Amino acid sequence: MPSFVLDYLQLREKLTAYLPQQVRTLMKGASGSDLVKKIETSFLLFDNKIVRLETRDAVEIEGTDALSIAAACAKLLTTLSAEQSKDGAALLLLPTNFFVATTTTMPGVAKENLVSALKLQADSILPSLEKPLSLAINSLSATQGDEHLALWMLETTLSDLFDAFAAKDIFLAAVKPRFMNGSGETPSEINYKNDAKITILDVDEVTETCVVIEDSILKSVLHVRKQDLQQEVFQQQWQKTLLENSSENTIELNDVADYCSHIDAQSNREYCFFPYGALNATRRTVQGKQYIAAAAALVAALFIAAVPFIFQSLEFRSLAGMLKVQREMASDARQDQAAVISFEDEWGLISDFPEQRLREAMFTLQNILRPDTLTSMEVSEGLIKIQGSSNEPQAILQRLEQDPMFTEVLFSRATNNQRYYIDLRISTVNFEGYMVRYFPNE
Repeated sequence: MPSFVLDYLQLREKLTAYLPQQVRTLMKGASGSDLVKKIETSFLLFDNKIVRLETRDAVEIEGTDALSIAAACAKLLTTLSAEQSKDGAALLLLPTNFFVATTTTMPGVAKENLVSALKLQADSILPSLEKPLSLAINSLSATQGDEHLALWMLETTLSDLFDAFAAKDIFLAAVKPRFMNGSGETPSEINYKNDAKITILDVDEVTETCVVIEDSILKSVLHVRKQDLQQEVFQQQWQKTLLENSSENTIELNDVADYCSHIDAQSNREYCFFPYGALNATRRTVQGKQYIAAAAALVAALFIAAVPFIFQSLEFRSLAGMLKVQREMASDARQDQAAVISFEDEWGLISDFPEQRLREAMFTLQNILRPDTLTSMEVSEGLIKIQGSSNEPQAILQRLEQDPMFTEVLFSRATNNQRYYIDLRISTVNFEGYMVRYFPNE
């Protein structure tokens, strides 16, 4: 995680702590805890049924879209029980396929900043999902290490569910994975709030899910379709995975009755997803219309939004000052460098003049041409013109081409009566580059 993002989150938390309580409420919106406290009814989606856990009544559904789920829940609320108030809210428990689990490493993030940090990096964590996402995670995960498992859900799915329930006069307060709803005692007296490792096996007609929880923090979510388990390779891998994640405390959820023995809407509230409609409704109820506080919240929000730009301005000034100091310290070195460059520019015309290595070239030619006769030789700016006689002029040309000291070897004229005319250049001499550098206009 970039350090400037971490600094921004920490500063925002410090500044927010100095604001009045009403302003902080307006800035943060409604609390999920307020919504969870209102829950009086829990609905479970299991296979093709919607079950009201308090009464164990069930309704068959044909699809798992928002309208079908809301219609089934409305059928289960035909009468209002005496213990249920008109202001009561509903909790919807959904299977694993409605959620996405990701594991992210974020070193140095405090629990107060964990949710904000994950939301800021949602695009990089799930780059293939371009739709807005809602996040659920236990912030205490930041106290146990740098690796965090978060649950994600499409905001559009949450909104569709809330609107569909609202059309049936049901207030949907929260949505939660069904495997996170238990905190009551099981036959083996296992409790979700225990510090021990807990393994949950959630099995229905279509899928199997293995969940590991430690200290009320979700550590692992593994999900597989039963259709895939028909292949022996996948079946062996799944059994191996179950064995690796097994523990002494295991909860098996294979039937609706297993969920009915774990009814506790208040448990694991950190892994609840709250629709914006529910949060906005609670916000209006709790906060009311406090114009002065809203104006103060707006000013505070604008100031907090400007904090990154202030950081950038201060950092720019600091870097500019450091650059100025470095330039002053390097002034002597720059002067020495300028003197060296000036010397090279002044004497380079002489020091860089190409060395033709004529002595070495003559000895090389002597070895190549022997025992043939060389009658004339001209040398000009690395170009050598030779004339002579030989019974095999072509062989001489080939030997010259193969020698690394020469390049551009060719017959300058056609051979006549065993007489040859060959032009070649010394490969280490570059008069053209020398002329371009020091005499560009000539």
